Amino acid sequence: MKPLYSEINLRIANNTALPQPVSILGIVPNINSANNSNALYQFNFTGQSYVGVTNVNINISNTSNPTIVVYNAPVYTQSIQGVVDALNSLNQGIFSYSGTTIYVSSSYYIYSNISIAGTSILGTTGTFPIGITIDSIGNIYTANQGSSNVSKITQSGVSTLFASVGLTPKGITIDSAENLYTPNLNNDNVSKVTPLGISTILGSTDIQPSAIAIDNLGNIYTANQSGNNITKITPLGVSTNYGNLSFNVVVQMVVDSVGNVYVVCTANTVIKVTPAGVSTPFGVYPLGSATTSIAIDSSDNIYVSNDQTIWKLTPSAVQTTYGTTIDFIQFISIDSSDNIYCTLQNGNIEKVLSTGGTTIIADLSVYGGFPFASIVDSFFNVYVTDVSNNVVYLIVQ
Repeated sequence: MKPLYSEINLRIANNTALPQPVSILGIVPNINSANNSNALYQFNFTGQSYVGVTNVNINISNTSNPTIVVYNAPVYTQSIQGVVDALNSLNQGIFSYSGTTIYVSSSYYIYSNISIAGTSILGTTGTFPIGITIDSIGNIYTANQGSSNVSKITQSGVSTLFASVGLTPKGITIDSAENLYTPNLNNDNVSKVTPLGISTILGSTDIQPSAIAIDNLGNIYTANQSGNNITKITPLGVSTNYGNLSFNVVVQMVVDSVGNVYVVCTANTVIKVTPAGVSTPFGVYPLGSATTSIAIDSSDNIYVSNDQTIWKLTPSAVQTTYGTTIDFIQFISIDSSDNIYCTLQNGNIEKVLSTGGTTIIADLSVYGGFPFASIVDSFFNVYVTDVSNNVVYLIVQ
């Protein structure tokens, strides 16, 4: 027996710039309409997560100029009943719902589009958000150096002070279980914050932990400013100090798949520290320049920002120029395609393409603040903290 309806799952594969209106519903038999025998079509919202989507506009009408119904993302933040009631109030047809499913007569045009590329303020933070990370469903977390806490911002822009941590957190990272960790500069320890917002001290560090990273086993590493060394803290809270950072000013750090730690220091220096504690310079940078940030890809290639240049270093230390920017670089992050995103001193966010070339994706100077740390999600949306305005920007490409 033929089913009474056809099921169409509402999914967004990527959040890219698209013209309006755009059908993402897969309506048949035509691209944007379905007019065959008044069959019912089922649009299923079950389990959908629209990371990075600020608005999903669902338009159902039998006119060429349909009225837009705005449905704030993530999609399942309000009841299906509310959407159905809104559609029916427009007298556009017969709609029904069951659970997370909307049913609509096929005699109506159905359009849908996602947010167009651009920049907006996603949400507010505590004071001086110096570090940023993201969880598996797109919630943003910042380490707020000035207020000694962690902020959480959902994809729909709801901002909360998620947890208090130690004094002067200098960064933030997240593990596979979505616990958060901050290095607390003025307490010489690392805070752990559970997904429920419960904050405890994971373990102690040497003096002034100024950067943090995590390996694939959940071990935490800090680079200690005044201790001039590395601390490793196991998931059980056992702390060990090792390595030598040679009295450099610590800026940022990463750890590779075999436990080598790379620390960006000022005065054109990157220090590599092996699991055995052997410290060596990594890469050669112009004298008098400023190494400012570091990133790592899935193949353990290291990317270092130095004045207006991005350097790429293979695990065997083969060094090449990856790209150059129009202004001095303050912070870099990397996406899954190895594109590098640079926060520049002039407030621009510049993308260094893995295929070659660069492009400016946002000018944040218009907000009058001081953009700093960034992170990229799986949909290539970029999030940038502003340590002066105490906000996080969302850049949709």
